[in-house]
Amino acid sequence: MRTDRGIFMLATVFGVLMAPAASAQSAAGARIVLEDALGRTVALPGPARRIVSLTPSATEILFAVGAGDSVVGVTSYCNFPAETASKTKVGGFSGKTVSAESIVALKPDLVVISGGMHVKILGLLEAVGIRCYAVEPLGIEDVCRDILAIGKLAGQDARAAAVVADMKGRIGKVAAAVRNSPRPSVFWELWDDPLMTAGGATFISEAIAEAGGVNIFAELKEEWPMVSLEQLLTRKPDWIMSGNDHGDRLNLAAVRGRPLWASMPAVSAGRIATVEADAINRGGPRLADAVEAIARILHPDSFR
Repeated sequence: MRTDRGIFMLATVFGVLMAPAASAQSAAGARIVLEDALGRTVALPGPARRIVSLTPSATEILFAVGAGDSVVGVTSYCNFPAETASKTKVGGFSGKTVSAESIVALKPDLVVISGGMHVKILGLLEAVGIRCYAVEPLGIEDVCRDILAIGKLAGQDARAAAVVADMKGRIGKVAAAVRNSPRPSVFWELWDDPLMTAGGATFISEAIAEAGGVNIFAELKEEWPMVSLEQLLTRKPDWIMSGNDHGDRLNLAAVRGRPLWASMPAVSAGRIATVEADAINRGGPRLADAVEAIARILHPDSFR
């Protein structure tokens, strides 16, 4: 998998981290103080004007809130919007592939990092006086807080608030449209060998719920648990879904060929679908797109 979540879902499991909370205004020249996802206090003398983003979700947020011109460096996985192609690449997504030297050479006044993946490089950057802000969203509210926090750090408070309002408005309209509809059960296939899914403490599970479905493993506290085929057969999902970066492994013919899978309601009825992987796997503004896409799959009659 090639996105924030898609990469570290399969690499490791991270604990629940604190969501950011703002404590100062970011008007031009005003000091900005925020608490990040690692519980660290991050202070800037004013809005950041040279920003390096080490997560695709933060990169999308920066451009969405109007701070794209302030972005001077991104990872090779930061592929949206198209303007990211012209930005200096400082490595891949994992901490092992990021070049601290490349970041330092860009002379950033802020680096946005993943709280789970970039702890090592955080120490290296802090040692040379580069401020870092960590994000690690687990739910849609966390994503909204990240948008507001990154907007504040970049001096784009109003734009960030507008992005959050748009997201919440679109998701709210979906929830209203499906409120009185039956809620089909969904198995989210993160990977098939070993069989992995999204637990309840993820924005994927929350997106399914907002779209009028029920994640059959929502009670699991682990973010990206391995599950057994026996569990899946017992829970009999109405739908099997995934991101489209798993699409070559999740199509009707392939799934019907898996031993015992043909007996599941979702497979026998041909209810297998994928959505845009980057939208659902990244904790950014396009989560609203993912909620809408899932809802249209689960409740097509509500959106005709």
